[in-house]
Amino acid sequence: MSGKNRYPLIALSLLLTLGTACGAGSSVGLRTNTSHGVENARGAVSDAGLKLLFEVRVSPSSKDDHGFLPPGRFIDDAKLAGASILSSSFSGWQSGFDAVLYQKLTANGMLHVYAYEPRTPQPDNAPPPAAFTTVNVIGGMTGHGIEFGVPAGYMKGKGQSSTPSGVTAQLAGLMASLKYRHPDWNWFDVKAALRSTAANYPKGYDPKHYGYGTIDYPAANALVDAQLLPLFPPAAVQLPHTGAVLSFYVNPFQQTRRVADALFKFRSPPSPNRAELSLAQLVSLGGQLLYLGDFTKKGNQANFRIMADEKAWFVWLTRDAAGRFSRIEPYSVLGPVLLKAKQQQLGPRLTPP
Repeated sequence: MSGKNRYPLIALSLLLTLGTACGAGSSVGLRTNTSHGVENARGAVSDAGLKLLFEVRVSPSSKDDHGFLPPGRFIDDAKLAGASILSSSFSGWQSGFDAVLYQKLTANGMLHVYAYEPRTPQPDNAPPPAAFTTVNVIGGMTGHGIEFGVPAGYMKGKGQSSTPSGVTAQLAGLMASLKYRHPDWNWFDVKAALRSTAANYPKGYDPKHYGYGTIDYPAANALVDAQLLPLFPPAAVQLPHTGAVLSFYVNPFQQTRRVADALFKFRSPPSPNRAELSLAQLVSLGGQLLYLGDFTKKGNQANFRIMADEKAWFVWLTRDAAGRFSRIEPYSVLGPVLLKAKQQQLGPRLTPP
């Protein structure tokens, strides 16, 4: 073949390749906070059998380890880069990030993977985040609000690491790969697939053992239908209360199967339950349904008007279209709360802003 004809054919081949990758609209952009961990993220994509650039695009926010971006600014950077999954392989995790940045992340269709290396102990019973994902290397720090653990040397490929930084970026690369292979899933579906196949899922969330535990990427990748993934409860936090109002931050777990968020009140603490529940089953356990609605349309703060002096426990759950509610995880049970009513109300009301 002459040089005159060879180059047009090469160019045509490249255009066809680019057209296939870009035209499908399914490539996933992953942004690492500085270049810290970027090679682990890229290695994880390769370990998952995907092509960098065309299928999962991994880019750092800076060329070296300097220039760390706080979570809010990092969202803006990722948006400019066309990325939908972010990775921060740094210490300084705070459970409050999820409540403060939940709406900004979800409005942009983003997920932020963050190393579980808090500088101070996290609040007791802090839930695993909804719009973030927290992870640490097995053998490292664990505690309230952690979501996953990754063993040192996981998958024994290019993405493997023995450090919190490395496994954080590795998990981000694997999550980006799951999203690419399941284009009809949203990021909550990706999280649900990883949670339901992780080591601790059969017995329930355990903050002493890395939350949902060791991930199983091949098992999560083998799942197909988002409507068959287990339901997971919102990431809900009770705020300090005064007077006759009890407030919560409620970050809905917006997986495809979910249609509503629900608040139940119990007069005694319900035990964690390993199965999804019907309304009748929840009532039989002592639950009183106080609220059923969609917090994605109303902001993520709820205010409950206290009716009478009492001691109560509150449980936030997710409901699907068939009327099934997510199982009760240990972090779902908030209380006991000593309620003091200033005046009688006509009925319990939950009034999102």
